[in-house]
Amino acid sequence: MKYPDDDIGNVFRRMEESNFDFSKEHVVDFYAVFATEKEADSVARMFLADKTRYENIETRPYDEGGMELEISKKMLVTYDSVLELQELLAERVALVRGYLDGWGVMQE
Repeated sequence: MKYPDDDIGNVFRRMEESNFDFSKEHVVDFYAVFATEKEADSVARMFLADKTRYENIETRPYDEGGMELEISKKMLVTYDSVLELQELLAERVALVRGYLDGWGVMQE
């Protein structure tokens, strides 16, 4: 497939090259880092309030200081589905002091 020339598109090209199975659902993990636990918890509560089912919503200390938020969702791994959740996380992170720290999916 042809993917946009951006970070997500680059990951998808590498996944395709490694024969990732795009035909079935996988748990995709999205990460953000915050200066304080209060900020991380604030964004986590926004996801808890969603009507969407997430596999995991967890905050924990970040190795380099601050707090990390992990949002995990089982879904078909498409460029659009990853972009959509990443953009939602970015919107919510922008409300406090934080930054996106990537996403990932395990190839089975």
